[in-house]
Amino acid sequence: MFLAKGTPRPSPETGAVHFLVGDADQLYEFHRPMVSKSHRQSMTDHTASATITVRDLYGYYLVFGHHLFNAGPPIKIERVDVPVRLEKRLAAFLHDLAKCKRMSVDGCLEEMLLHTSDGVGPHTKTTLHYIQELKKKHGIDYDSHAS
Repeated sequence: MFLAKGTPRPSPETGAVHFLVGDADQLYEFHRPMVSKSHRQSMTDHTASATITVRDLYGYYLVFGHHLFNAGPPIKIERVDVPVRLEKRLAAFLHDLAKCKRMSVDGCLEEMLLHTSDGVGPHTKTTLHYIQELKKKHGIDYDSHAS
């Protein structure tokens, strides 16, 4: 819970309760038709989570967010073209996954490689569920051992 410094006021506008959730985007989409005062906060460079702020009936702010794994200061890098050959169904899968994540195919591959080499996954639970749907859609009935 975060409270503002200073003299207490009778208004609840000085306080907020923050909740860490698996996927703030999914929560937002679920509640959007039902909550008229719900709004998406703009992201800033120093923010390490995606957030949704909702004001309850008493005026208190409820903030729901999930971690962003690609947050942080920009790093100077040099990119090179790499010829990649993929199985046709995997290529279609990758295009759909990148589109869902609002990324380029290159960025999606780069993200997966970096997270894999760190031993962590770049996907939220919602994205992992969507990946299972994409595997069915594209007829991918094999696992990582098939490579």
